Amino acid sequence: MLTRVHHVGLVVRKLEDGLAFWQDALGLRVSVQATVPDQGVKAALLPIGRSEIELLEPINANGGVGKFLENRGEGLHHVCFETPAVAAELDAARAQGFPLIDEAPRPGLAGSICFLHPKGTRGVLVEFATPPPGSHHHGACGQGPTAGLALREITARSREAQSAAALYTSKLGLAVDAGSDPRPGAIVAAVTVGGVRLCFVSADAQSAGAEAAALRGDLEANGEGVAGLVLEVTDLGAAQSALARFTPTPDSHGFSLDPAKCHGVPLSFRHG
Repeated sequence: MLTRVHHVGLVVRKLEDGLAFWQDALGLRVSVQATVPDQGVKAALLPIGRSEIELLEPINANGGVGKFLENRGEGLHHVCFETPAVAAELDAARAQGFPLIDEAPRPGLAGSICFLHPKGTRGVLVEFATPPPGSHHHGACGQGPTAGLALREITARSREAQSAAALYTSKLGLAVDAGSDPRPGAIVAAVTVGGVRLCFVSADAQSAGAEAAALRGDLEANGEGVAGLVLEVTDLGAAQSALARFTPTPDSHGFSLDPAKCHGVPLSFRHG
């Protein structure tokens, strides 16, 4: 059983630069930091409400994270789901016909981990993890203007949002999120686990508008996969003012930051 989004993995060129944003600017704290030689990374985990952010700096250009950075640059890399029994979850995924990266669990920063291949999970690189005992970090995050910071939603580009969400409910056991989330020119379907939404977005085939065209262009350029994060914060106005140097853009729900100033990660902020 998958119980929560344990973390979202982000690739950065330099770990200290990623920490300067997530730790210094957003007020998160590091719960664990280490070099993981067999994965070719220096990494850090930072709790953010119900989940965590994992920063990954490649130390081996030929490793998977190093190749990702070379080919795609900094940005969103994977989604990790927590499970109390990673080996059993991996066996279940194998029985469901998912293509695997790992045939058996291995040690990682989040505990005992394994990865599924994104070609079977609609472009999203999925990790399972069973953390070591006592490693949960739920609770209030952020401080001052970013008090109450938490991960609310992970957005994913999709060719067909409804079938993508159905895959995650029927084969991975996540719950359907029945909330209404209309977006111009888009089809939206979401699942939820541990209070965090995984929201698949595809262009509406019946729409010839600019929004649908932009979604089609993004999918053509980048393929299916994780496309953005939605964070919640207690005081939107204070957070927007505190993050002025990252060029916040107001919208009807809150504000977003320029991805170029956030190590390639599209971030939106909403009231929590």
